[in-house]
Amino acid sequence: MTDLSRREFVGSLAAIGAAAAAVPASASARDAASRRLYTPEQLELMATPLSIRLERAVAARDPAPLAEIRAQMDLETLAIYDAYMQWVATLQTFILARTDDDRHDEALRQMSEHSFRDDVLGYRGLPLRAHVERLAERLRASGSTFRVEEDAERVRFSLGPWAPVRQWLPATAWQATQPRLRDGNRYFYPTHGAYAAPTSHAILGRPRPTTQSRAGVPCFLATEVLFLEILPIELLGYPIAVVSLPERPDATAYLDVYKDASRIPEQAYARVGLSKPRRGLPAEIAAQAFTAEELERLGTPLSIQVEQAAAQGDWDRLRRITQRMDHELVGAKDPLGLLIAGLLTWIARNLGEDAAEASLVRTAEVVMAPYVGAVRALNAKDAIAMWAMVWRSHGSTFSIEETDQTFVLRGRPLGACHRMWSSRYAPTVERISGSRIRYPTFGAYQSPMCCHLMREPRGITWGKTDYPIYSTHCHMLHEIYPIDQLGHPLWVEYHPLDDPDGETVHVHYKNPADWPAEAYERVGRRKPVSQHRRA
Repeated sequence: MTDLSRREFVGSLAAIGAAAAAVPASASARDAASRRLYTPEQLELMATPLSIRLERAVAARDPAPLAEIRAQMDLETLAIYDAYMQWVATLQTFILARTDDDRHDEALRQMSEHSFRDDVLGYRGLPLRAHVERLAERLRASGSTFRVEEDAERVRFSLGPWAPVRQWLPATAWQATQPRLRDGNRYFYPTHGAYAAPTSHAILGRPRPTTQSRAGVPCFLATEVLFLEILPIELLGYPIAVVSLPERPDATAYLDVYKDASRIPEQAYARVGLSKPRRGLPAEIAAQAFTAEELERLGTPLSIQVEQAAAQGDWDRLRRITQRMDHELVGAKDPLGLLIAGLLTWIARNLGEDAAEASLVRTAEVVMAPYVGAVRALNAKDAIAMWAMVWRSHGSTFSIEETDQTFVLRGRPLGACHRMWSSRYAPTVERISGSRIRYPTFGAYQSPMCCHLMREPRGITWGKTDYPIYSTHCHMLHEIYPIDQLGHPLWVEYHPLDDPDGETVHVHYKNPADWPAEAYERVGRRKPVSQHRRA
């Protein structure tokens, strides 16, 4: 994505603040208007999941909020997924530069076993329709542009581009002016050119199972071969989908779901180094499992589905959409987040904690640099609206409080790192109140995954030991790197290390000059002598 299109993207996010400001203020809130940027009602709305806001509109048969909800759905779709996709490829490239092909494959294989296993097992025993719908949900959530066809033998997904290929493709002209391009009932999402300079993610040159025995495969595509083919074959006996990797970045990729798994070609197993089972493969022979309308809808982004249903006055369909929105929100992101925690763990234990910190420095350069530049001039009111959207897109359960100087976010769990270090007390998406959803927690620092706890005190651990390794990125990417680039943190996170299931707190200062010196010192920096105050 170009710097200009990132600015356009941030500008779109900032518009959320204007929408939230339209919520009527109570009398007590109006009394504080001279020193507060938002009312309590407006802050509550920003922390409420979009699924619940859509559910409320459906219950009231009120179409007025739908346009704003649709716009935010589009923003949430890729707010975290694209960053995760870049981050995984950055860590893969880092490991390859420090080791070799075999060690990279070892790291990726070991850690994908932990991060992808539950999601792969979620396909076990699913009838064809549910299997296809689950896969379509994942593809929509990852920013893939695709269509679905069905014949007597299989259901085929034609992807152009597939989400991981968006890293491979160079940026296109339309990205200079808009964050996504609409074409009828489809979106085209940003492409990054990340396998070319200056990012230069690694290309896997040697054929191996994770490249389907091909040479010259972009490194991130190996994660898809593991998720869709290798792990499912080992755990289920058959792939989730047979993957046809594109030969070029501008070529179409195909995912084929066979109705009768016994008809999957032997070659689909052999090219990933595995053997096809002789018996026990599921078969569901159906003349036609989906109507033409249903096949078209599978590839239609949820926000456009909301638009279509609203135009038809189809409130029942809108209600059905609300029931899967939160699963789609986190379904594609969560396995990648766990893979990142796993790869950081592998780096720390095999290459050392200095190497783990160095990998985070590189991550900041790749993932955070363009966004830090884009938010440089963003005012405090627009910034907190943008960050609220970002934390919703993580799958967070939180509230927002405003003081004269700060915004404070409190949650249980708040952010992906909190869902990782929390115990596995919330295995599924769960509605916990009239205004909140709780998303899955992972117990990633407990058995069997046992992610790394940093042994050495350093800036990225706030000088502490036994610090969850994934959480160190919060201090590198959100505090240290912004301090070095902007002169102040974006925000500061207080992690409940003594109570993993407790409350996480994020503090945002409205004016950079108000950040206390300790916010700098605990990450090994010093507060600048002077800072400009922000309106």
